[in-house]
Amino acid sequence: MNVQMVEFLLKNSISKFGFILSWAPRPILNVICKLLACLTFILLPSRRKLIANNVVGAFPEYSVSGRLKLILSSISHSIEQGLMLLAWPHLKKNQLRLMFPLSSENQKKLLDHAISAEGTLWLIPHFCHADALSFIPDYLDAKSRVHALYRPLRNKVIDSMVRKSRERFQVVTIGRKDGGMLKTLRVLKNGETLAMLFDQNAGGAGTRLTFMRRECSCTTLPDILYEKYKPKVLFVYTRRTGFWQSSLNVEEMDELKDGELLIEKANRWLEFKLRNDKLLRETWLWMHQRWKSGVGQPRKGKIR
Repeated sequence: MNVQMVEFLLKNSISKFGFILSWAPRPILNVICKLLACLTFILLPSRRKLIANNVVGAFPEYSVSGRLKLILSSISHSIEQGLMLLAWPHLKKNQLRLMFPLSSENQKKLLDHAISAEGTLWLIPHFCHADALSFIPDYLDAKSRVHALYRPLRNKVIDSMVRKSRERFQVVTIGRKDGGMLKTLRVLKNGETLAMLFDQNAGGAGTRLTFMRRECSCTTLPDILYEKYKPKVLFVYTRRTGFWQSSLNVEEMDELKDGELLIEKANRWLEFKLRNDKLLRETWLWMHQRWKSGVGQPRKGKIR
């Protein structure tokens, strides 16, 4: 069996599975996600160790039962997000409007900054249903182009399907490779909107900062873009209200203090949410390699 045939079968299987998911009863899918979360915790020791270390490091004051509840909730919501992404191409626009509403107030915030000389930067955290933010252009006018920076997946077939899902409502995706960073500069230069996830491990090229009491490597791109274009910065995020249901939320970022990095401001915003909002805390992606001590470049003041 050649490579093309394997890719065709994989794509066809994923599409059919997504179609079945789109019609499956949501309460049953919710139970399945919770059961899969328990199995993941029991059967995948490397993942169990990773998420347990993340939660214990962030909330050492929690009881064992409190940590376990947070861990299982986060895993379950991560699986829910994955299933939603598979079903996304088969969900109709009128369904999505009911599943992921945007208030008139938040719609106005987005429209007010959609087209400006400096451009607009959306900073997006890894809350459950984050991919549903690709539906936002359906709430905006046709002139409000949204570009999204993303990290390509290793599997070519899955990466293509995920990318098409994100582009379904006219989001323009920009891969991090093949000149992606230069393309992000042009987006803001043209006064348009750039969306990016900001709470991933940035590796050796990132800036080493403290987040949730521990060192982690943070992306330098928001500060590079801010120093060059001074775009309006918005925190755009999902707040889960049910299975495959979230409100779409927008918050304007306060002005930076002297010497403060944009990514520091973003980290503090997210840390406040995680510490003070139980729902957001339980729907954040705790099962990823966010913290690595000593990774990244030491902070040396503002990035120029």
